[in-house]
Amino acid sequence: MHISYKTLLSLLARPVSIGEVSEVLTNCGLEVEGVTSYSSIKGGLEGLIVGEVISCVKHPDADRLSVTQVEVGLDAPLSIVCGAPNVAQGQKVIVATVNTTLYPLNGEPFVIKKAKIRGVPSEGMICAEDEIGLSNDHDGIMILPQDTPVGTPAADLLPVFNDQILEIGLTANRGDAASHIGVARDIAACLSIDMVLPSIQPLVAHTESPFQISVESTIDCPRYAGIVVDEIKNQASPQWLQSFLMSLGLTPKNAIVDCTNYTMLLLGQPLHAFDANKLKGNQIFVQKATANTMLKTLDGMERKLIGEELIIADASGPIALAGVLGGEQSAVDLHTSRIFLESAYFDPGIIRKTAKQHTINTDASFRFERATDPEMCLKAMHFAAALIVSICGGKVASVIYDNYPSPLEPKNIDLRESEVKRICGVSIPAEAIKNIVSRLGFDVLSHQNGVFKLRAPLSKSDVTREIDVIEEVLRVYGFNELHLDDVLKMTMPKPITPAGEALKLKRKVSLFLRSQGFHEMQSNPMTKEVYFATDDASAIRLLNPLSNEMSVMRQSMIPNALEVVAYNQKRKNNNVKVFEFGKTYELKDDKFVETPVLCITAAGSTHGETWEAKQKEVDVFFIKNILNGVAQLLGVPVVDADNGLLFLGTPSGKLIKQTDCKLPVVCAEIDWKKLAKKASKKGFKLQELPKYPTVKRDLSLVLPKSITFSQIEEIAFKAERKLLQHVQVFDTYEGKPLTEDQKSYSVAFYLYDNTKTMGESQIDGVMQKLITQFETQLNAVIRK
Repeated sequence: MHISYKTLLSLLARPVSIGEVSEVLTNCGLEVEGVTSYSSIKGGLEGLIVGEVISCVKHPDADRLSVTQVEVGLDAPLSIVCGAPNVAQGQKVIVATVNTTLYPLNGEPFVIKKAKIRGVPSEGMICAEDEIGLSNDHDGIMILPQDTPVGTPAADLLPVFNDQILEIGLTANRGDAASHIGVARDIAACLSIDMVLPSIQPLVAHTESPFQISVESTIDCPRYAGIVVDEIKNQASPQWLQSFLMSLGLTPKNAIVDCTNYTMLLLGQPLHAFDANKLKGNQIFVQKATANTMLKTLDGMERKLIGEELIIADASGPIALAGVLGGEQSAVDLHTSRIFLESAYFDPGIIRKTAKQHTINTDASFRFERATDPEMCLKAMHFAAALIVSICGGKVASVIYDNYPSPLEPKNIDLRESEVKRICGVSIPAEAIKNIVSRLGFDVLSHQNGVFKLRAPLSKSDVTREIDVIEEVLRVYGFNELHLDDVLKMTMPKPITPAGEALKLKRKVSLFLRSQGFHEMQSNPMTKEVYFATDDASAIRLLNPLSNEMSVMRQSMIPNALEVVAYNQKRKNNNVKVFEFGKTYELKDDKFVETPVLCITAAGSTHGETWEAKQKEVDVFFIKNILNGVAQLLGVPVVDADNGLLFLGTPSGKLIKQTDCKLPVVCAEIDWKKLAKKASKKGFKLQELPKYPTVKRDLSLVLPKSITFSQIEEIAFKAERKLLQHVQVFDTYEGKPLTEDQKSYSVAFYLYDNTKTMGESQIDGVMQKLITQFETQLNAVIRK
């Protein structure tokens, strides 16, 4: 949220520096995230002053140049070479002094420096309007009235709006601070200074009512007020109003709309002006929408209403999404001469829901979602209407309509001094507490026996309990005023529960993966629908997605991982190893199913570039080796389909293209719940180092192409469970003399007996057993 420093100062009884404002607001919970300078004329006319030409002669070496002496209030006049045809002695002019940066309307900025022009020194520049960004006029230099004082800064003389804009990180519970008056209130409370509130004079009401107004949903709209202003001559806003709005990021439209926006930014109450001559049937309804009704909003979009929105309607149908966005049909323009000015209090929930349903975020919805002050409705309406009349003329042409059948009741809260001390750890004087709550808008009903009886302002919708008031007191009193005791006490965490055992298992695997060079990532479970089949009935699609980038719950975590790879690749990080513990989501038998998943992804090379070893691209075997390490860590023989393996390999080309991932990438996705159930509860065992030599024997197997190494491995371990320790492929071959449907595996078998050195007969017996199984089950031919 953006706040004007100049406007803040106008609301405070004494000046406060921008640095002090930033510090005070940050300390009291309205964090100032940045301060930027704004000027309606770029550069703010800094370095430009009024000068008087005391002499003007032709340049000795240039017919179109003049050599002038210009008095600017310094010790001596400035010698300036000027090329303007209208420069003359006795003129009052605008002078850019040395080191001033000029921002011309047409051209790049440039700095004025001392120079010699055709041999004559020049110590500045006499300026034309376009050269200082004031207009497109370049017929000659600006000539000022003769009574203009020499040395006057141009910024004090010309129509330039300079300000400093504070960017405040407004939290969802601080709707009371979504305005200049709300922010100023916090500053005044923190610094114990008075506020200077805007003057709001009640309008004179007429007895006639040109509109019949019906509020059919008082739960969603507890208060609805309005007034008709007629005989308006709408026009462009005055420069001060346009500059104020532009400094805060709003685009000026016309005087009527700009006045409502100014009121909203100043007082925090959003207003909407309808062109009364465009309303049908002299009727206004505040009601729930009818499903499938169409409304063209001010942004030019045709929107189909779903029937849950709160709308403003006339006799022809909807004319606005209440509290969110007006309709194009009743929009105010420069031809508008009669308006119905609306000021209301809407339930924050209905506004938030409507804004999300239609993916709209406006300044009005931003404030209504955080709860506005119902007591500000009439004040803001009077203020805005008076401002419109002062700029555009006109008169009030209706009764002041105010539908408020069940006024919202302020909360009465008891605040105990003892509880303040217990929570804060210090004794805050009663007078200080009273001063703080009073300046924040609380009514102090009484103070007896250490208890304040308070009435909370309706502007603070989040203050409903004693602890809320204590928070208000503490943030204004200052966290910096709290002092820690010499002895700190802390509560020890509870012993690890069974659920904690599962967490320990995750940490165990995380530590292993980090030791292998992987980084843990965390991604959003909401993702793009394009990653998954559009006709997939198991996909969970969001009814009101925050954006198209988050329209469906992920059915796989691989797209998220590929997005991370692509993000790093674009930033020249070409070797990426990441893992994530998360969940996938799908619809099964009309039930929402969450599956805990471990996703491991590697892209680029297995290691960084070094002189010791060449880089090697990641492949399936690299990831499989990592999975074997995870399996060994968990006491699982191997991570396969039986133990939760969902995917292992290279993602589809379509998915890689969609994520814009150009690195070689491999992934593994595992059903973590299934794998964790298989994990051994025994933990690891320490065992002696081998006493006897390990024996390695090789076999070359000619097999059908459909046979995989995992089948060879599985059969081998089933045939010899005791002595076989490890199986490894060290070569594969396809081609002549093998047939097209054959391939050859060269496989190493590692045997070990922990009781003795193995003899040839024992080794041959094991190998013959393996050969028999391969020949029988895989139709293998043993190459010799």
